[in-house]
Amino acid sequence: MKKAAITTHILNLDAGKPAADVRVTLHRLDTNLPIASATTDADGRIMQWENDFTLQAGSYLLYFAIGDWYLQQGKNSFYPEIQISFQVVNVQEHYHVPLLLNAYGYSTYRGS
Repeated sequence: MKKAAITTHILNLDAGKPAADVRVTLHRLDTNLPIASATTDADGRIMQWENDFTLQAGSYLLYFAIGDWYLQQGKNSFYPEIQISFQVVNVQEHYHVPLLLNAYGYSTYRGS
């Protein structure tokens, strides 16, 4: 299976495991509209989105429905959602945006 041009991976640092079943939506910021969505797999990854899109240069945003995910586990989170915006410059490159998560903090970086 070919991976999408933009992928993500969530690690739950509270449990030391991937965060499965998190709903994620990808937006183009110039239109402010969602262009794709998916739910993380058992390994906490989204390698393919539920719908295809063409990667274009510009600003994008990943919206992670973290509050809902914590509630499904009977837990609370300080963050009801996490939004990560990033810039696509070269459409020939792959953009991987990992999220390291716990109930009271998170970090991200450009992965490979």
